[in-house]
Amino acid sequence: MKKKGIISLIACGAMAVGATMGMTACNNANKGITVWASSDDQATLKQMIEIFLEENPDFDIPINTGVVGAGDAVTKLSVDVSAGADVYCFANDQVNNLVAYGALSAIPQVTVNRLLQENDTASVEAGRMGDKYYGYPYAADNGYFLYYNADVISEEDAGSLEGILEACRKSGTAFIYNMEEAWYTGAFFLGTGEGCVGGIYECEYEGSTLVYSHTNFNENVEGYEYTIGEVGARGMMALAANRSFVPGDDDTISQYLNGDKTGTWFGACISGTWNAEKIQQTLGENYRATKLPTFHSELTGEDYQMGSLMGYKLFGVNPTTKYLEESHQLAAFLMSEQMQELRFDNLQTGPCNKNVAALDKIGENVALAALVAQSAFATPQGAYPDEYWNAMKAFGANVKGLSVTTATLASDLATFINGFEKDIR
Repeated sequence: MKKKGIISLIACGAMAVGATMGMTACNNANKGITVWASSDDQATLKQMIEIFLEENPDFDIPINTGVVGAGDAVTKLSVDVSAGADVYCFANDQVNNLVAYGALSAIPQVTVNRLLQENDTASVEAGRMGDKYYGYPYAADNGYFLYYNADVISEEDAGSLEGILEACRKSGTAFIYNMEEAWYTGAFFLGTGEGCVGGIYECEYEGSTLVYSHTNFNENVEGYEYTIGEVGARGMMALAANRSFVPGDDDTISQYLNGDKTGTWFGACISGTWNAEKIQQTLGENYRATKLPTFHSELTGEDYQMGSLMGYKLFGVNPTTKYLEESHQLAAFLMSEQMQELRFDNLQTGPCNKNVAALDKIGENVALAALVAQSAFATPQGAYPDEYWNAMKAFGANVKGLSVTTATLASDLATFINGFEKDIR
């Protein structure tokens, strides 16, 4: 039997102030495989590696850990791919740039087939570029849904935006939604479900160059003379004009939870899992969460389910590693069913694995259960260009400021959509 592998407890990413120095320290000082993860994940990552080595006693390559989070991988690797970790975590909207930098090794097709069988399909597809897959998905919790105060809003009220706003009006409480944050703004356009708005956005790259982007916001809602953009925008406009609507971010949510706004209290908000603990502690027995509500269109007379963007976190393998096969083996283990359950137990991370997502303890987690419910109406967030985010932000800000009116809507939508459509193929 070969000598059992060891774990280096040195957090390489923290060894130097400069990014390049930190990466150089990892590759030059430690012989073996280095795995990057965020500082919050370090204890759990080391536990996972210990289990991996126990289950693979013939694995004789040292495994080191470094502190680089999923949101920072592309910045670090853009400096020097060969100085990066052998295995690292990344957010799925980074996949295009990471592939362009030559920082991701494609996953063997036989492994891809297994990933698709065992995990939420969207989480696996989130790591695809062209006809190749580059990421091992391990987290599906970067999305948004509805939190509400059960002392103010009933379960039936929470099902529709109109029900929420009316309950807030009667109680003098607030519905908080970040209308000018581009990530949230698309909720009115991306809705899915029966009688859906059905908004889509798609883009293509050649290398790291955006060559095509398109939306169907100019197309008519099926059965009506109104476009997807018109229906979505009018829904936003109705919300912006409602006196119970409070535009704001996480700080605003905190202020209303703390009662900092005289005479106005928290009724409901749209946010993600990062606010779960704060909201639960404040609301106590009245803490609730569910999928996003529907909104009623005065144009078509139909109700439309608000959509959302859903982001995933994945492990990638650096193609410059000396241990390519072993790094793929380790990455696959770190996102396995067993490890996703451990990640939930330790960190309350939302799983991609179908079996873990079906566990009772996941359903008992109010925020994650709401995220799972909303995932049926979510669009996987791709490597969207700045043009998309800038146009969404500007349009949301204009609606919030009530500068978009029925008289200006056609021209405002044209400016909005033209801001991110492109075709230079």
